[in-house]
Amino acid sequence: MVILALLFPTLACWSSDTAFIRLTDTPMPTPVPPTPEIESLFSIGDAAVVAGQGVASIYLTVQPEPVTRRNRVPGAGCYPNTTVAILAVEVADGVTYYQIACNDSPGWLAEEFLRAP
Repeated sequence: MVILALLFPTLACWSSDTAFIRLTDTPMPTPVPPTPEIESLFSIGDAAVVAGQGVASIYLTVQPEPVTRRNRVPGAGCYPNTTVAILAVEVADGVTYYQIACNDSPGWLAEEFLRAP
C-alpha cells in the first residue's frame, strides 16, 4: 500500500494531460505602432539629463500632461543630473513630452525638464 501511495505522485510528473486539455496556439504579439515624426529636441533612443533646481526630485506623469498630485507615477521620481534614455515622444497641448524611466518606472516628462548631456 505504501509503495502504491509513492508511485501515484510520480505518475503525475510523467503523465500527459493532452487527453483532457486541448492545446491552443499562442497568439502573436501585436506590433507597437511607430511613433509619428515630431520635431523635438531629442529622438527615441537619445540620452538626456534631467534638469532641475536643487536636489528635489522631479515627478513623472502617467500620461503626457502637466504634473499634478493625482497623475504622478508611483515611485518614479527623477533626481536632477540623472541621465535617462528617451523611450517615446509626444506633443500634447503644444508641449513636447518625453517618456523616460526613473527607478525602473516609465513615465512622461515635459521638455523643459530635460537638457542635452
